[in-house]
Amino acid sequence: MFDSLEQCRALFDELPLGMFIQGPDGAPLYVNAAALEIFGMERDQFLRHHSASPQWHLCSAQGTPLPPDQHPAMSALQGTPAREVSLAIHNRRRGRLVPVSMDAMPLKSKEGTAPSRVCVLFREIAEAERALHESESRYRAMAQTQAEFVVRYRRGGTLTFVNDTYCRYLQKEREVLLGQNFYPFLFLQDREALIRCVESMTGETESQSLEVRAWLPDGRLVWQKWNNTVIVDEAGQVVEFQASGMDITRSKQAEESLKKSEERYRSLFDNMLNGFAYCRMILDSALPLDFVFLEVNQSFERLTGLRAAGGKRMSEVLPGLWDSDPELLAAFRRVALCGKPEQMECYVNAISEWLSVSVYSPEPGCFVIVFDVITKRKRTEECLAFLAQSHTSATPDEQFFHRLARYLAGTLDMDFICIDQLEEGNLWASTLAVYYNGNFEENVRYTLKDTPCGEVVGHNICCYREGVRQLFPNDQVLQDLKAESYLGVVLWGSTGVPIGLIATIGRKSLSNRDLAEEILQMVSGRAAAELERRIHEEERLRLEQQLLHAQKLESLGILAGGIAHDFNNILTGILGNSSLGLMRIDPASPAVENLQNIEKGAIRAADLARQMLAYSGKGMFVVEPVSLNGLLTEMVHLLEVSISKNSQLVLELAQELPPVQADSTQLRQIVMNLVINASEAIGDRGGTITVRSGLRHFNEQYLKGAWSEKEIKEGEYLFLQVEDDGCGMDETTLSRIFDPFFTTKFTGRGLGMSAVLGIIRGHRGAIKVESKPGRGTTFTVILPASELPVQDQAGEPQPAPEETWQGSGTVLLVDDEEFICTVGASMLEQLGYQVVTALSGSRAVELYRDRGDVRFVILDLTMPHMDGEQTYHELRKIDAEVKVIISSGYSEQEVTRKLSGTGYLAFIQKPYTMQALTDVMKRCDTRRRGPRS
Repeated sequence: MFDSLEQCRALFDELPLGMFIQGPDGAPLYVNAAALEIFGMERDQFLRHHSASPQWHLCSAQGTPLPPDQHPAMSALQGTPAREVSLAIHNRRRGRLVPVSMDAMPLKSKEGTAPSRVCVLFREIAEAERALHESESRYRAMAQTQAEFVVRYRRGGTLTFVNDTYCRYLQKEREVLLGQNFYPFLFLQDREALIRCVESMTGETESQSLEVRAWLPDGRLVWQKWNNTVIVDEAGQVVEFQASGMDITRSKQAEESLKKSEERYRSLFDNMLNGFAYCRMILDSALPLDFVFLEVNQSFERLTGLRAAGGKRMSEVLPGLWDSDPELLAAFRRVALCGKPEQMECYVNAISEWLSVSVYSPEPGCFVIVFDVITKRKRTEECLAFLAQSHTSATPDEQFFHRLARYLAGTLDMDFICIDQLEEGNLWASTLAVYYNGNFEENVRYTLKDTPCGEVVGHNICCYREGVRQLFPNDQVLQDLKAESYLGVVLWGSTGVPIGLIATIGRKSLSNRDLAEEILQMVSGRAAAELERRIHEEERLRLEQQLLHAQKLESLGILAGGIAHDFNNILTGILGNSSLGLMRIDPASPAVENLQNIEKGAIRAADLARQMLAYSGKGMFVVEPVSLNGLLTEMVHLLEVSISKNSQLVLELAQELPPVQADSTQLRQIVMNLVINASEAIGDRGGTITVRSGLRHFNEQYLKGAWSEKEIKEGEYLFLQVEDDGCGMDETTLSRIFDPFFTTKFTGRGLGMSAVLGIIRGHRGAIKVESKPGRGTTFTVILPASELPVQDQAGEPQPAPEETWQGSGTVLLVDDEEFICTVGASMLEQLGYQVVTALSGSRAVELYRDRGDVRFVILDLTMPHMDGEQTYHELRKIDAEVKVIISSGYSEQEVTRKLSGTGYLAFIQKPYTMQALTDVMKRCDTRRRGPRS
C-alpha cells in the first residue's frame, strides 16, 4: 500500500497518538515522535531500553511504579489485548506524571501462531478526561471484581459491557458477548416482560427489579434476578441500561420446595382425618383465663360441628366448656404452661362426643390439640360390654328386654323404646318392654298397619331421621309423642323368619344415624336369640302344660268315667227295683208315688252320670251332619226362657254355612251351658249375650291358645261364639274353668264347662276363652265342617207301645255286681225268660259251654280278672253265632271302640228301666234265631 517503509514511518510520525512496536523479547523496534514527546526521551535513548525497564518510568494511574508483569505490552505478548488501560508516564522534561490511555495489540507472524510483536498506542489525557477515565477505571475494576453480574445494553438488547463474573457464568469470552443481543437468552414469556419493562423506563424511572428465566449455553433453564437502571446523556435522554444481577435458581428451587412443602402441609392440614387446633392460652397473672383458636383445620369443624372457630376465643365458641369439661381444660393448661405432652380419652359434654386427644406445646403459652372422635368405638365397646353382662346379670326384677330398652334409650338418646314380638302373620305385635320417660309402661298388643313398625317388617332396618310424625299421621303414638325421628330393626329367628322388632322413637332429629344403626344391629342379634329362646321356652312350657293338662284331663276322665260307671251300676239296681216295684204293686197303692219319685231321682242321677261320661269323652255320640244355624234358630226360644230377664240375647249368624259333623244333642248342651254361664256372669245388672256362627281361617298362633284334646292344624273351621259383657274372669279362674267340680257359684256341681270341653274333645274340636275382669268373656267353639249334606231329621214313625210283651228261652246274665244280677234276673223273669247268672267272666264261659239252651247273653263290659271283652271273645270261640247283648255304665261309643267289627247283638246302657230292657230284648228276640234258639 505504501511505496516504502520510510513512507510508513513518516505517516506514523504524523499521528497525534503515541505509538511504538516491541519485539517478542520486549525490546522496542519502533517509536514515533508523539511517543517520544510524551515520554520526554530521545529516540536512541528510548530504543536502548526494554519496555519493562525502570527507565521508561511507567506508573499506575495513581502514580505507583508499575510491575513489569502488569505492563499492557506483556499482556499482549501473551495473546490478550489490553484496551484503554489508564497509566502514567514520568516525563523528565516536564517534571511530572503524564496520564495516558494505552492500548496494546498483539501482531501475529505470517505463520499465524504466537504473537511475534506488539503494537502499543497511547495518548495523553487531559485533566478532566483523566478524572473521568480514572473513575471509569475504578468502576470497571469494581465491576470486574463483583460477584454479581454487571452488564450494559442498549434498548434493543445489545450488550456494550459485561463483567468477568457474567463471562464466567456464561463460559464465554467478553469479545464474543460484546455487541451481542442477550434477549434470546431469556425464556419467551420472561423476555416479553423484560422488553415491556425496558420500554417503559425513562430518565426519571427508578431502578426496577425483575426475575426472569434464561437458557444457559449448556441447555439448562435457570432463574436470574436483574436490577435495571437507566444511563442518560447530558440532555437526560436514555442512551443505555445498566443491570446487575445474580443467579437465583437455588433460592427459587428452595422457594418452590418451600411452597410445595407448604402446599403439602396445607393439603395435609386441610385433609387430615384428625381434628387439629393451634391455640394460645390467655393468661392473667400466670393463670389461664381463656384460649384463642389461632388455626383449625377442616376436620376440626367436621368432627365438632363448630364453624368459623379460627381467631375466636374458646369462651365465644363453647361458652359452657369451663363448667361442663373442667378436666379437659386443666390438661390444656398444664401442657401450655409446662410443655409436657399429654394424651387422653374423654367424653366432652359440650359436644356430646367421645374424643381421643393428644396435646403438646410447640412454644410457651401455646398448645396444639390433635384429636379424633371415638364415640362409635366407645359406644360399640359399651354395647359389647352390655351384651356380655346381660348373659349373667339378668334377675327376675330386671329382665333382659327391660334392661335392653333402658340401655338403648340412654345410648341412642331416644325418648321411646319398645321391643315387640310379631304375631298373626306379622300383622300384629305384642310388646315385651315399653320404656318411656324413664319408666316402663304396661305391655300392649297393637296392629302394625299405618305405623313405621310395619315398614320395618320385611326389611332389615328402617330409619326416618326426621319428619316421621308427618309420614304416619294415623299412628297415635307418634302424634302423642310429637315424634320427629324413628329407627327400627327386625329381630330374625334362626330359620330366617322375622319374629320381633325393636323400635326407637325420638322427639328430635336423629343426629348420628350410622352409630345408631350399628348399635341397633349389634343388639338385635342378641335380642333375637333371647326372644327365640323365650318363644321356645314358652312353647315348651305350653306343651308341658298341655301335656300335664291332658294327663290331668285323662286322669280326671278316667276318674269321672269310673265314677259314672260305678254310679250307673248302682242306679241300675235302683231303677230296676223301682220299675219292678211299680209293675208288681197295686196302682192304687200310696207307695206308687214313692216308687215313681225313686225312679225320677235315679233318672236325674243318670243325667249327672252322663255329664261325667261326656267330660271323660266316653259319652254317647250320634255324629251326623248338623246345620249349626238351624240348631241355634231352633233353640232361640229355649235359650230366651233360660237366661235372666235382664239379659238380652242377640244372634249374629253367617249365611250359607256348611254343616258341622256333630252330635246335635251334645251340641245343644254346649250352647245351653255357654249361654247360661254368660247370663250368670251378667247377673242382675243386665247386659247382652251375643251368639255368633261363621266359617273362617284360624292360624296356628290363634289355635295355640285354644283348649283341645290334640293340637289341631291351621285351616278353615266352623265356629260358634258366645260373648257376654259380664263380670269377666281373672287368669286364675281361666286356668281352672274346665276342671271338673270347679265352680265359682255358691251352688253347682262344676261339671257344666268340663262337660262342654269333653264334648268338644270328642268332636275333635277346640275351644278358646278370652276374658278380662270387668270386660266380659268370649267363648269360641271351633269345629270341623262336614262334607256331607244335612239329613232329614224326621225318623220313621215309632209303633205304638204294646201293653205287654213276653219273651222265652234262657238268658245268661253276667255281671260282677251281685245286686245287678239279682235285679236283672227279676226283670228278665218278669218278661218271661229263664235266667242263669254268673258273677265273673270265667264262670260265664263255663256255664255257656255246659249249657246248650242259652239264647242270649247279657254281658257286663267292665269286670275284674276276665273283663267283658275277653269273655266275649271266649264265648265266640265256643259259638261263633253267640247272641251277646253288651251292658255297661259307659256309652255305646266306648263299647263300639273296643268291640268294633265283632258282631255283638245289641247294647243297653246302665242304668236301664224295665221299658228300656223290654225294648232291647224285644228287638233281639224278633230277629232270626241262631243255632241255640
